[in-house]
Amino acid sequence: MPDTLRLLCVDDEEHILKTLARFCHNEGITLLTAGSAAEALSILEREPVMIVISDYQMPEKNGLDFLSEVRSKWPEIVRIMLSGFIEPSAVSQALQQGEIFGFLPKPWQRSDLKNLIQTAAVQYKAGTATERTPR
Repeated sequence: MPDTLRLLCVDDEEHILKTLARFCHNEGITLLTAGSAAEALSILEREPVMIVISDYQMPEKNGLDFLSEVRSKWPEIVRIMLSGFIEPSAVSQALQQGEIFGFLPKPWQRSDLKNLIQTAAVQYKAGTATERTPR
């Protein structure tokens, strides 16, 4: 696994991906982007990734379902939900069940994004993104 932080962002809104690309460039983070869950899964099959940030509302599959699939296939990847439209109870349940590591509401503050990614990177390096063992 490379030393550089590698992050995959999944969102069907191009301006969100561009905003995250600027942030990651400024922070020295390698960013991969996908406009759909299917595209993201294809990327994960061939690229090493440490953290996945996914929007909740996407056309073909919601972010929680997508991140649940990521968890089952790549349990070492730290998963973060990004959304402006999700029930707080759904976020709480996903956090409690280990489906996601963190949640970031849209619009976010740069400092909140930076802190969450830094914490997720520490979590990844500690190897404790999930209680499950890899399959």
